Amino acid sequence: MPANLTPEFLAARERFNKAKTDEERLDALQEMLATIPKHKGTEKMQADIKRRIAKLREKMEQRRRSGKGGGPSFHVEREGAAQVALVGPPNSGKSSLLSALTNASPDVAPYPMSTFRPCPGMMEYEDIQIQLVDLPPITPEYTEGWVYGLVRSADAVLLCLDLSDEKCFERADEVIELLSTRHILLVDGPSRQADWRTVEKRTLVVGLKEDLAPERGKELSQWAAGRFPHATASPATGQGLEALRRAIFRTAGVVRVYTKKPGHPPDMTQPYTLREGATVLDVVEHIHKEFVDRLKYVRLWGSGRFAGQHAPLDHVVQDGDILEIHIA
Repeated sequence: MPANLTPEFLAARERFNKAKTDEERLDALQEMLATIPKHKGTEKMQADIKRRIAKLREKMEQRRRSGKGGGPSFHVEREGAAQVALVGPPNSGKSSLLSALTNASPDVAPYPMSTFRPCPGMMEYEDIQIQLVDLPPITPEYTEGWVYGLVRSADAVLLCLDLSDEKCFERADEVIELLSTRHILLVDGPSRQADWRTVEKRTLVVGLKEDLAPERGKELSQWAAGRFPHATASPATGQGLEALRRAIFRTAGVVRVYTKKPGHPPDMTQPYTLREGATVLDVVEHIHKEFVDRLKYVRLWGSGRFAGQHAPLDHVVQDGDILEIHIA
C-alpha cells in the first residue's frame, strides 16, 4: 500500500534532516508523527518514528541528569491519601484528564507520546486529596523500565481509553498484555502482591472523549463487563468528571476514619486515611503507636451493630467510621 505522505509530513522530515540540535530533531519527529497518514502502509514508519522519539528523549534526559550513570529514571514522592497511576496507549487523553481533575499543568498536545516523564497532580475528593500520576504511554515499540516501576508501586491504576478511536479496545488489550509481561496484572479486586514477583493492581477503566463518540460508551460497558469497573468522562466538556472523582476514590482503596473526644462531637474536618482492610487496632497505632500499650477500649460509630458500641480491636473499619479512643 502506498504511503501517500502529506506535504506537512515531508516538510517536517526535511526539518529533521536539517536539524542541528536534539531539541530541533525531537520537535520535527513529533510533527512527523502528528502528520503522517494513519493506515496500514505507514505502520512501520510510525513505529520507527516512535522509537526515534523515545530514544532521543532518553538521550536528552540523560544529559539533563548531568552525566549520572544509567538511563533516565524517575521517582514520584507519594502525597495525599493514595497514589493512582494513569496508563494507556498513546494519545488516550491522560494528560487532559489530569489537567481537568488536578492542579497539574501537563503538556497537552494533539500528537501521541507528548508525555515522556511522570507528571503528578493532586485531586481533591471531599475532605482528602488523592495523587494522580500521568505516565508516558505504554506501547509495543518502546516503554522505559521506570514506567512499569511506577505502575507497580502505585495503589491503583486508571486505564484511559480514547473512545473516539475505533481501535481503542484493541489498544487497551495491548496495554494490559504489555503490563502482564512485566508481571503487573490489572484486576477488579484489591491491589496486592500476588507472589514474589507478580502484583495485582485494582483498575478503573476510563473512557474519554465520549462526546466525540457517544455510541462507543455502550461498547465500553460490553468490553469491560466482568473485567473492570468503568466510567466515562470528557475533560473538554466537563461531562462525567464529578462521578469520575467518586469512582477514583473507590478504586484507590482508601478508608477515612474520624475521631472524637469523650463528651464532644466528632472532628469531621481531618480524617485519618488508611487502606481497605484496616482494623480498629491499626487506626489506634496509626494515630500514635504509644496509644496501643495504654489502650483501654474503643467506642465505634458507623459500621458497628449499634452506635457507640465497644469495638473489638480486630474489627475492620469502614469509610466514615468514627472512633472514640480511651487510654489509661
